[in-house]
Amino acid sequence: MGNSLEYLLMELGLSGLEAEAYLAVIAESDSTGYRISQVLGKPAPNIYKALDSLVIKGAILADEGSRSRTFTAVPVREQIVQRSHRLEELADEIEKGLERIQKPRSEEGVYKLSTVHQVMARAAEMIENACNTIITDADNRPMQQLSGYFQAAAERGVRVLLHGRDVLSIPGCDFISSVTEGFQGDMLILITDKREYLIAFMSNDMKSLNDGVWSRNIISRCLYRSYMVKALFYRISMMMGEDRYSLDDIKSELLRLWDRWGYSGPGKEALASTLIKPRK
Repeated sequence: MGNSLEYLLMELGLSGLEAEAYLAVIAESDSTGYRISQVLGKPAPNIYKALDSLVIKGAILADEGSRSRTFTAVPVREQIVQRSHRLEELADEIEKGLERIQKPRSEEGVYKLSTVHQVMARAAEMIENACNTIITDADNRPMQQLSGYFQAAAERGVRVLLHGRDVLSIPGCDFISSVTEGFQGDMLILITDKREYLIAFMSNDMKSLNDGVWSRNIISRCLYRSYMVKALFYRISMMMGEDRYSLDDIKSELLRLWDRWGYSGPGKEALASTLIKPRK
C-alpha cells in the first residue's frame, strides 16, 4: 500500500523521498524532522531537506512557534486545488509573455497528436473557438464527452452538424445518426469554420490513441464538404429505409439540410432546381 501511495504522490510532483516523508508526517503528525528521520530510517539532513521542499510545495505546514520545529500534512485535495489555481495564474502569465515573442502559426503544418487527452483537449478548444460552423463525425464515446461543448457552441450561434451512431439529442444541433462505421476503435473527426480539422482514432475504451492529427490548412475546406455531404447522404438513406417518409418528405429534408449546410454556387442552385422540379 505504501509503495503504491508513494507512486501516486510522485505523479503529483513529489520526489521519492518527499513522498515517503509526506506519508510519515501523516502517520506521525506534529513530529519533528528528527522524529521523521527515525521513522523512515533515513539520514536526518536528507529528511530536513525533503521537509523543507514539501513546505515550499505546500504539501506540509511547519510550526515555527514551538521550541522544536514540527510538521503537519496538508490534505491532498487541498493541495490540488491550490496547485490548480496557481497553474491557471501561471498559464495566464506565460501566455501573455508568449504573445510578445510568438510568431504566427503556420497554416500549412499537419501536427501529430500523441495521447487521447491531447486529442480531447484540442477538440474542446476547437469547439470553444469556433465562430461559424462545426461538423463532427464521431463514435458514441467521443461524441458524448464533447456534447456539452457542442451545446454551448450552438447557444452562442454557431451552426453545429453532428453525425453519430446512436441518436443523441443536443439542443441547437443538427444530429444525424447512421450505422456504425465498422472501425476497430472510436473515431473522432472535427472540422471547425472550414479552416481547422482534427482526425483521431482511439481504442474502444478511449485509453490509447492509435493515430491523430490536427491542422489549419486548405484541406479543411475539402473535409468540410466531404463530411457534410456524407452526413446528408446517411440522413437521406436512413429516411429512405423507413416507410413513414414519403418522397416529398425526403426532398424537403434534403433541401432543408442543404440550405443550412450546403455551399453556395451553381451546384447548390442546380440541386435546388432538381428537387423542386415536379415529377412527370
